[in-house]
Order: sequence, then structure tokens, then C-alpha cells
Amino acid sequence: MTPILSFFITAIIVGFVTAGLKIQFDRFFAIILLISFMGLPVFGAINTFLWIMFLSATWVLLRNREKIKSMPMANKKNFLTIVPMLAFIGVFLGTLVFAIIPARVLIITIGVLALLYGLRLIFVHFKPHEFEYKNEKPIYQKICGLFGPVVSGFFVGLVGTSLKPLKIPFAVRTGKMNLNQVYLGNTITAFFASLFAIILHSFYLGQNEMTGEYAFLGSGLWLAIHISYVITDNFFKDSWRKPFQIAIGIILVIVAFKFL
Repeated sequence: MTPILSFFITAIIVGFVTAGLKIQFDRFFAIILLISFMGLPVFGAINTFLWIMFLSATWVLLRNREKIKSMPMANKKNFLTIVPMLAFIGVFLGTLVFAIIPARVLIITIGVLALLYGLRLIFVHFKPHEFEYKNEKPIYQKICGLFGPVVSGFFVGLVGTSLKPLKIPFAVRTGKMNLNQVYLGNTITAFFASLFAIILHSFYLGQNEMTGEYAFLGSGLWLAIHISYVITDNFFKDSWRKPFQIAIGIILVIVAFKFL
């Protein structure tokens, strides 16, 4: 199969899957296909995915700029100061590990995350009232606010994913936090974390491909995935989403064992 054909098939699959699951920025499926289908080494797949993550998060934030403007000033200050600082700490630590860890361990880590993500898709399904929570538990809000950016930053620096599929169920189901607000907060964290990871992988690790071939491939894939997402989402019926989520979860679990 030619590289161009594998490129478009990857973009179509990721766009289709993420449209069905309503995922707009942490498209972990792209890493799996970059490795297993496009044949990229794990380090190259992660670096390419960082560009997809950064551009996806940027696009979501641009679409939600009015919501961000309407946030209380205290929240906006946190998202512009505390969150970036904590995310940078996490990314820096993750990047240090990324620089020394064997490729096989990275692949196993991706396999474990694929297994956990798959199980989450199979067993966790949000209900309408979970979008409307207004009185979150303060202790969990503080835990998510302080440790969430560090944990997300670490895993973005290490394997490119922000752990959104695991963090959001924890915040909503355990902390009774508003699903829409948690999603927006995770997007802001992912934006800063992916930006810092690109910078650190480029300059601190001296991986010049980050600004060359990885940037070109990641940007091209993001655009193709986005187009596939928009087209597919227009035709995806809401009644299909729950069985589709379970089916994708089962596929992820099966794929996970190929990485372990």
C-alpha cells in the first residue's frame, strides 16, 4: 500500500471513529494507526500525534472562545497561569522519560492505555443529567485542578495522550463536576501540554523533525481527519452512538493486546 493511500485511510478511520464518539482533540486512535497501519516507529508516531493534538485542541478552543470569554475572571486567570505552569511541569517530566525509555516500553504503555480506554468506552456511558451538574464536590475539584494538568502534561510529553477518556469519567462520576466544563478545561490543558511537548521535543531533545516531517505529516493528518470528522458527524445518528461506542471499546481492547 502506498504512503498516500495509507495516509487517507488513516484519516478517514480516525475521523469516522472520533465523529461517532464525539471526540475532537484527544484522538488516541491516531497513534495506534500511525504505528500499526502507517508503519511509523513509536517515537515518530508520538511526535506526529502531538501536532494533531495541538491543532485539534486549538480548533476546539477557537470554536468555544465565547464560552471562555464568559468564564469568571478567577477561572480565566487560572487557565492562563496555574494550568500552563502545572502542565509544563508534567510535560517536562514526561519528556525526560520519553528521551530515555526504550521503544518497547512506550509501545506497552500505549497498549495499557488502549486497554483502559476500551474498557471505559464499554462500561461508562454518560447520562443527560451529568451535563448539568452545578454543585461539584470541592475536594475533587481541587484534585482535578492541581493534579489534572500535571498528569495530563506528563502523558502528553511521554506518549501524546492527555488521558481525557479516564480523567473525565473520574471528574464527572466521582466529583459530580459538570461534563461540559470539565471537557473545556481538559481541552485548555491539552492545548498548553501539546504546545510545550512540541517545543521540548524539538529544542530540548533536539528532534528537528518536529518542525519538519512530523509537523508536515501531523498538520496534514489533522486537516484530513477534521474533514472526515465533519462529514461523518453530519450523517451519524444519535441512536447509533451508544452501540458504536461499545463496539469501538471492544476493538480497542482487542488491539491493546497486540501492543502488550
